Amino acid sequence: MSDDKLTPEETSAETTENREPSPEFEMPDTGVAYALAERAVWHILEKKGDDLVILDLRGRSDVCDFFVLASAPSDVQVRAIAKNVQDQLVTVGQKARGIEGMQEGRWALLDYFDVVVHIFQAEAREYFQIERLWGDAGRLDLEPGWFASDEVTVRHPDLKFITGTA
Repeated sequence: MSDDKLTPEETSAETTENREPSPEFEMPDTGVAYALAERAVWHILEKKGDDLVILDLRGRSDVCDFFVLASAPSDVQVRAIAKNVQDQLVTVGQKARGIEGMQEGRWALLDYFDVVVHIFQAEAREYFQIERLWGDAGRLDLEPGWFASDEVTVRHPDLKFITGTA
């Protein structure tokens, strides 16, 4: 055995922590799936979700193109956020094909085929470590100010973004 081989622990760390996102796709883009992910983030923000991330899984997963990840401090808020996303996306013709976790509220999942929305309590998000599992995926961290840009307004002219300026 060669001295330059990695131990299983080193291999695991190498494959999850040091992977660079693939440059083949960029966010934001003009695709329908990305616009849906971005819209889901907006509706999460309406109910005070935080730690918002879009992961670009195109070319990495057969399940979907994007994960939307958000955190909430309580089961009540997880459910409220998930219900708001579900209700608001129905108004634009997007019905979830699968919904999980609404009763318990530790983690809610809304499956829109190309986009899967995950809303976690902090402990559940830490436990599942989706960001680490998909460490090679493109990642976009979003804050409320993201939605004040003209570029976002063009993609979502029907949403009324409040920028905090008079």
